[in-house]
Amino acid sequence: MKLFKCFAPVLGLALWTSAQGQVHEFKDWAIACDNTRHCEALGYQSLESDSNAVMLWLSRDAGPNAPINIQLDTDDSEDEAKPNLLTVQLGKNILKGVAPRQNLEADPRRQLLAYLLVGDEIVISKGAKRWRLSLAGSNAALLKMDDLQGRVGTPGALIRKGSKPESSVLPALTPPKVRKITPPITSAQDLALLEPILKSIKLRDCWDDLPDDSGVDASITRLSSTQVLVMRECGRGAYQSGYGLWVANSKPPFEAQRLNLPLAAGQSTDYVMNASVSNGRLSSYAKGRGINDCGESFDWDWNGRSFELVDASQSPLCLGFPGGGFSLRTWTAR
Repeated sequence: MKLFKCFAPVLGLALWTSAQGQVHEFKDWAIACDNTRHCEALGYQSLESDSNAVMLWLSRDAGPNAPINIQLDTDDSEDEAKPNLLTVQLGKNILKGVAPRQNLEADPRRQLLAYLLVGDEIVISKGAKRWRLSLAGSNAALLKMDDLQGRVGTPGALIRKGSKPESSVLPALTPPKVRKITPPITSAQDLALLEPILKSIKLRDCWDDLPDDSGVDASITRLSSTQVLVMRECGRGAYQSGYGLWVANSKPPFEAQRLNLPLAAGQSTDYVMNASVSNGRLSSYAKGRGINDCGESFDWDWNGRSFELVDASQSPLCLGFPGGGFSLRTWTAR
């Protein structure tokens, strides 16, 4: 599976078939639950409004009586060293002194959750600046979150509360355990192996997509006393590149094997966007359409034999928030 090969704005994880890991979109809102049943939601401004970028992030762990975290953020570029408190208007109620990217206290959180059920938008201001957070799709998104966590009909449900006992709520699932190995330091002798290993690779579709005379980026990293990781740029867009990866012997015959990296739900990919590796962790970040837009990130740890997925997240909806805004966690390991 060549994930993100065409730099499409619709990213690969939307193809997942399991309930955990999918991102679900509802008008101006989106939610995702990861492999532990931890769920997160995002709400944005409407594309039809004249509001600058604004975002609400809501998270909740699985299990009975799990607390709710809510944070707000705007596209304001003011110096972080200066006061940056927001005023939040919930219909006739006003919350003052709300700090961006910090969890709301209990009472403001209760008021905001109640307003989500009945309001059309939340007006956020700071001085003369105004943002309008859309609530279109919020009820459907939070109902989906309740459903995936087994909360519908319980007192702790966000949308459809009821008298079912909290003990009926689905428990948290145990994340997989990954034993990370920190590889040896890559030496100057290892760097000299890069060209011979690349020349030894027989299946060269990567070269067909981006020939050597294109100023290709390539690197080599020591994995163990006998193996190295080779990365070669295979495709290039306006602001990002895709890479092929091979694990090879550090002595001839190199026998380089194309690396397939695990995703979730049994999927894998041999094509990694904006790849980097440090201390045994391989990372990828795929930008949906631009630097201030949606994207996906992945981290894999080296366990001494292979790379295992330890983190995955996605910033959906592509509504132009600086840096992609908050991300929805779709996978975690310990």
